[in-house]
Amino acid sequence: MTKSTHKHYLVFRFSAMGDVALTVPAIRKVLAENNGLQITLVTAPYFTPFFNGIQGLKVFPANFHKEYKGLKGLVHLYINLISLQKFDAVIDLHGVIRSYIVSLLFRFSGKKNFRIDKGRKQKKDFIKGKINKKLPHTLERYLEVFRKAGLNVGKGTYKGFIIEDHVLETAKSILPPEMQQKDITWIGIAPMARHTLKRWDLANFTDLMKRINQEHKVWFFFFGGGEHEKAEIDSLISGFENTLNLTGKMSLKQEIAIISKMRFMISMDSANMHISALCGTPTISIWGGTHPGLGFSALNQPDKFSIQIPETELECRPCTVYGKGECARGDLACMKLITSELVFKRLKKLNLL
Repeated sequence: MTKSTHKHYLVFRFSAMGDVALTVPAIRKVLAENNGLQITLVTAPYFTPFFNGIQGLKVFPANFHKEYKGLKGLVHLYINLISLQKFDAVIDLHGVIRSYIVSLLFRFSGKKNFRIDKGRKQKKDFIKGKINKKLPHTLERYLEVFRKAGLNVGKGTYKGFIIEDHVLETAKSILPPEMQQKDITWIGIAPMARHTLKRWDLANFTDLMKRINQEHKVWFFFFGGGEHEKAEIDSLISGFENTLNLTGKMSLKQEIAIISKMRFMISMDSANMHISALCGTPTISIWGGTHPGLGFSALNQPDKFSIQIPETELECRPCTVYGKGECARGDLACMKLITSELVFKRLKKLNLL
């Protein structure tokens, strides 16, 4: 049932990339089920393309490394926000010191605050083996905050990015003509992750591409971020003629449009995994020290799309919530036991190849 309201809510989710991306289905669902509702989202400028085309949403880009840096900057942000709009309530989907401070300033002015419960204790208990069932997804934790704020939020499917045709066409125009042949399958690969416990050895991708090339006519599109990752990917794909490293070659909204056209994406537990899933692209994710049951799995993807060594075979995993830390065993067995042959067979079993 759709609820009618004419309220305007202020929402905070400043970073990180994957977590910001997951606010898209939350905000789209809340706006769809609450007629007349307006939302202003405060996030980092780079993430604004995630929210293209969402009716009822305004994005306030805030750079916390420049004009909104430090305590003085946060006060400046508060002043700019109160001069922008009269908000009915503040919803904090981030739950960090920055968002606490700005929320508190609004509370002093009489605005109600609603904050995410990140389930930190639950996640620690999951790591310790005290909990053996899936924890609520990050998206569900977001939606619960909106419910606490009195908004109508039902169950059901979740919608991802709105991809505009003209953006897709400009993205395609950047590609070499030979990559646009309709009879060739496009496969996306996002091989990078910030932390070692979430990284599959890059040599595995080399072997996986060789296996696929032996049986299928494909183009491999690689996605990463920054000059260091670009260089690593360039080294990885050297010697392969049917590859393209898109790192740094497109805008974020163009990358999103191209990812939406992949036959499937292979990704680590990373922001690109969430972006791919929110594009509606079948997303194969590879998990090492982290675990999809902690609430960070790729949205709307079947469990069998998550490739991991079961805890019954490797009792030390999961060993980390976000990927930080070092391997206690010292051998990264959680990743090394996932072979390119295993992934290749899974792709075939899922009829993706």
